[in-house]
This record gives sequence, C-alpha cells and structure tokens, in this order.
Amino acid sequence: MNFFKSCQSRNAADGQSSRAEKRELQTQRIMRAATACFVRSGFQGASIHDICREAEMSPGALYRYFPSKEAIIDAIVAESRKNDVEILTKMASCEDVVEGIVEAFYNHLRLTEETGLRPLFVEIRAEAMRNTAVRNTCRKNEDNVRASFRLYLEEAWRDGRIRPIVSLDAVVTVLMAVGEGLIMADLPGRELSAADIQKALRAKISAVVRPVEASHGTSSLCLDGTN
Repeated sequence: MNFFKSCQSRNAADGQSSRAEKRELQTQRIMRAATACFVRSGFQGASIHDICREAEMSPGALYRYFPSKEAIIDAIVAESRKNDVEILTKMASCEDVVEGIVEAFYNHLRLTEETGLRPLFVEIRAEAMRNTAVRNTCRKNEDNVRASFRLYLEEAWRDGRIRPIVSLDAVVTVLMAVGEGLIMADLPGRELSAADIQKALRAKISAVVRPVEASHGTSSLCLDGTN
C-alpha cells in the first residue's frame, strides 16, 4: 500500500513536471514567433493572428499563455533580463571601474548582435514612446540596470577609485544613454572592430568617471580576451 501511494505521488509529480515543461516550451515558441513578427512588421504591424500563424497555433491556444502583445513583450524583456543580471554581476566583480563598464557594454552589444535581437530592441524602444504598457516594462528593466550601475559607481567613489566630473546620478544617466546608443547605432554593422569599439568606450567612460588610478594594461582580466 505504501509503495502504491509512493508510485501515485511520483506519477503526480512527473505529471506536474511534464505540464510545466510543456508550458515552458509553448511559451518559448510563442516568444520566438512574436519576435520574428515584431522584427518583420513592427509591433503595431504584427497582429495576434500573424503571431499565431508564425507559431502554428490557434488564437485560443495563444491566449492561454499571453493575453496581449504587450504581455509577450514583457516576457521577452524578462527573459533578456536574465542575461543582464549575469553581465552586471560580472561587472561588479571587476575592481577597475572603467574596464568593468566597458565589459558590460560590449558584452551586452555582442549578445544582442549574436542573438539577432537588435532590431527587436529598437522596435521595443520605439513602441515604448507611444505605448504605456511597453514603456512601463522598459522602465522597470531600466530601473534595475540603473540601480546596479549606481551601486557599482558608489562603491568605487567611496573607495576613492573614481572622481566623477558630475554627480553619480548624472553619470548613471549618461552611461544608460551610451549603452542604449550602442545598440541603436548598429556599430558592428558599420564594420567597426571589437578593439575599436572598446577603445572608444574606454576613452569616453574614463573622461566621465575619472579613475584615480587608471590601469588599462590589466584589461584582459576583465574583457574575456576580446582586446
């Protein structure tokens, strides 16, 4: 009897796991389809029916996972946030502030290009200007990134490693603008090398944060050998 109950419990757990895995697969399927449609037709131009056709499912099936296109964008941004956390965590471990920020920017740029998500990023930013729900999604993600940069810079400032030319909040605002501009400008598409991009970033960031003891000769410790 105990063995029978144990088997029942195990089968129930397996069933729940299978349902969760199926839901995750379907969610990823819809997100991939929506990404393709948004890149191809824009957020406004892509309809739910277009996404359903791309995902090869009915609207009724899709709505069981996402109630709207805005909800799909929210899920896509949440997925990309996992990569942001990894990049920002690595930045926080780099004692050289300039190199840490250069690495964070370049890795984000590289990842966006490698995954083919740069056009989607541009589309989401454009939609955020006219769509409150999308704007709130972007703002929530930006607030998390901003907080990470603020903490990183504040620790360096308190340790006497940097002497910013403006307030820390102003520095963070400038850095956020630079990071966004890197994606919008399509630098790799302009045939700029990784070394050139990093060199330009290093000069710009150094001018703003003013490291007290800039030690750029150790950049290989932070930049994954991309120099």
